[in-house]
Amino acid sequence: MSENTSGSSPADQPTRTIDGLDTHTRSRSAPGQHAPAPQTAGQATAAHGAGRKFSRVTEERWGYDPAEVDDFLDRVDAVLVTTAGDLRSAPGVGSRQVRERVFDRVQGGYESAPVDARLDELEDQLADREREAFIHEHGPERWEEHLELLGQTLLGRLNRPHGERFRQPSQRKQLGYSVADVDVLCDRITEHFRSDEDLDPSLVRTAVFRQAQAQRCYEEQQVDAFLDRVVELILALR
Repeated sequence: MSENTSGSSPADQPTRTIDGLDTHTRSRSAPGQHAPAPQTAGQATAAHGAGRKFSRVTEERWGYDPAEVDDFLDRVDAVLVTTAGDLRSAPGVGSRQVRERVFDRVQGGYESAPVDARLDELEDQLADREREAFIHEHGPERWEEHLELLGQTLLGRLNRPHGERFRQPSQRKQLGYSVADVDVLCDRITEHFRSDEDLDPSLVRTAVFRQAQAQRCYEEQQVDAFLDRVVELILALR
């Protein structure tokens, strides 16, 4: 997937309807099922971020491209050293961009789990900074309005009947996420929201779904887009 360089954060613009989104995230497919074909790349470079070290897979295995990872994390680090008021001075790097970022794979690259864990930490930090910057510029009332709109959008989909929460792939033989698996996660999210319990974003970030076809599956892109917004709301409510 290509990186989003629009420079906008969730708090900078009105929440879009889920049906209009076309967002990819790190794969939520079950291991060994529907895994994307790795892309060949040149020899990877060593990590150069200050104090940043990630383990590598063996040479015959595929991992995240170290050059891409290091470049992106350097850009995020540069944003985090700015003040909250200067947050928008670094376009293209915000919590949403971190959440949506995926990397090419190369032989002997970085182990994915430590990199993904670091991305989750950075997303949390950026979300906090974006909330502070938004409230400083627009006031707490506008922030509450933003959260209410986002919550209503998410609950509107969560309240739909099982098997009808998301679109099905346009082509009958196209693979998608198991309807049963996605609906189970949606039910858990709904229970948390209705009980006012704090929801751990890892419940959504680490979700894994089996692959299915035809009437038994949901379109992956739409599910991913929705779950991204769920994480956005969880972080905003902290």
